[in-house]
Amino acid sequence: MSKNDPSHEFIENPFSLSRREFIAIGGVIIALLALPAIWIRSALINRNHHIQARTKGLYQDDATAKIRLSHENQAVMKLYKDFAGKPLSPVSEELLHTKYVNRMKALS
Repeated sequence: MSKNDPSHEFIENPFSLSRREFIAIGGVIIALLALPAIWIRSALINRNHHIQARTKGLYQDDATAKIRLSHENQAVMKLYKDFAGKPLSPVSEELLHTKYVNRMKALS
């Protein structure tokens, strides 16, 4: 083996990072990965803000309404007197009460 033998020459890796560069690049990557989470969180907060404002408005409207309770509503009392008979009768159940339909199976 001679001194000028090319098989023993040290070739420096073209892609070499110092520890400081590695940590800096890692920090940038972590920050870029965290940005979507921050954007999603802020979008949810803004959405919830609108929902809370709407809820507050509904409660304010309800507080200022003249007829707040269904059993004090003259139209409902007249309906029971003339047609439905009494609360929770089959006719009033059919006309006035809502029904829950589970739509979770349709979504999946």
